[in-house]
Amino acid sequence: MYSLNEIEEKIQLANELNLSGAALLEDRERAVKVCNGIGAEWMPDSARKLISSLNPTLVLAADIHDIRYEIGGTTEERKAADNEMLENGYKLADARYSWYNPLRYYVKWKMRKFYKILRAFGFLAWNYRECANG
Repeated sequence: MYSLNEIEEKIQLANELNLSGAALLEDRERAVKVCNGIGAEWMPDSARKLISSLNPTLVLAADIHDIRYEIGGTTEERKAADNEMLENGYKLADARYSWYNPLRYYVKWKMRKFYKILRAFGFLAWNYRECANG
């Protein structure tokens, strides 16, 4: 969970970088409750914290994605949420690292790995959220 100050910082950065879904963070109460870094809600906090600390550039993309998954919807909406996270991750990598910095491409590679994991196994978190809400 994040503090309100952390959410405010995330809103500002998401808007500055024109991230898709940035407006979702403006529901601060939801953002504080739902956003949890990189990883599914059912994962242990320690695992999510570790993954997030190893991939700090991508956390904001995951936060927006968390809200999308909390909202839920159709299979097509899940795919759109995953695609949005991929694109936001790429934007974050581009914003953080210049074109000649190899870390830019490493972060994009990591984002692509997370995207593949989401496409393969994200339905578990999507369905988990539906079960928890239903």
